[in-house]
Amino acid sequence: MATHKPTPEDLERITELAKRWGKIIVKEHWGEHGPGLDINLDQMEQVALAAVRGLLAGTLEVATQQQAHALGTQHPCPDCERSCPLTTEDRLLTTGEGSFEHHEPQAHCPDCRRDFFPPTGAAGVQQPRV
Repeated sequence: MATHKPTPEDLERITELAKRWGKIIVKEHWGEHGPGLDINLDQMEQVALAAVRGLLAGTLEVATQQQAHALGTQHPCPDCERSCPLTTEDRLLTTGEGSFEHHEPQAHCPDCRRDFFPPTGAAGVQQPRV
């Protein structure tokens, strides 16, 4: 599992990858020959922004799910240290650029009668900071 922050080179490589996906979006939406002459730049931008929103949501959903999966299925209660099963609570999170469905890890300790969230850095995995 990669643990480093993205470098400028990483971000440039990802940008180039997404540009190639733009070709797929154009073909999927307008067909093999692209948009007709009756389609203006504003309409093209609407399609591009829809793709951006989808790419943002898909990337964040998968990345946060993978982080949650790395936590395992049990986590100790922060008060009594009893091992408690992890479940998820579905939430719609909004970032500065769009929204995505987040399956937030949480647990319940029946002994302490409390809900808790695995702490940041648990099991060597950093929680999503959204």
